[in-house]
Amino acid sequence: MINTQELTQKEEIEAFKKRIFINFGVRIHVLAEEPVKVKIALKTLHACTLKALKANDPCYSNVKSLDYRNRRRSYLVYVQTMSYIAFKEGYSKTDIGRLIKRDHATIINSIKQVENAFFTSEFIVIDAFNNIIKEIHAYVGTLPENIKKQINAQSSVPPIWNEKKNYRTV
Repeated sequence: MINTQELTQKEEIEAFKKRIFINFGVRIHVLAEEPVKVKIALKTLHACTLKALKANDPCYSNVKSLDYRNRRRSYLVYVQTMSYIAFKEGYSKTDIGRLIKRDHATIINSIKQVENAFFTSEFIVIDAFNNIIKEIHAYVGTLPENIKKQINAQSSVPPIWNEKKNYRTV
């Protein structure tokens, strides 16, 4: 599956190159750098999944970690979806399994289950995936949004010129 943002970027670059050639008769070459892939930390992904699970199903509010053993579908879907996302982020099946205290065969099965659920449009898995992604965006966020929330533009100390107005010269 091609990322639509990359496809749009390539189309716009080709249109730009064509426009330059038509207007100026100059052929240009544009080399686009590959974006740096930043992986979400496994512990962060684990925390976001746990938070999404607790928000979606309050009966799991006492669960402290995804290594908790439970065979309910509502719980397993979140564990499997977290395994799928972590694998797609580039983590090994062994590392994922070590985090949630399961073996790599269970992780392989989890990934296949989620892929099959996406293929059949299984609502519970798609909902779990979307909930986890929302929590990741809320937890990690983007830098400008985080800065906007934390900026306090008002000074706690009054400006000097305001103090000068109150000072009388004789």
